[in-house]
Amino acid sequence: MKITHDIKDDLLTRTKLIDNIEVVYKKKKKFNGALSAVKHDPFEVRILDEETKQNPEHQIDFEIAEQITIKFFDETIKTYQDEVE
Repeated sequence: MKITHDIKDDLLTRTKLIDNIEVVYKKKKKFNGALSAVKHDPFEVRILDEETKQNPEHQIDFEIAEQITIKFFDETIKTYQDEVE
């Protein structure tokens, strides 16, 4: 998945406003949870996955992610995915 300016802007500047992030990978594998950490350079995002008990922190792999949905506390929802060719 291409890391666009909009994705970076939401994840770097609106961190306090984010309630939840859902990431969908191939074969519909999903990770869902609160934002844990964001690093600017290299760009890296971690979430606390609600389903995983042993190691709940999940680093988003943008190269294989198919869709990312960001839910904000004000109930705004933004979904990012690569365009289908």
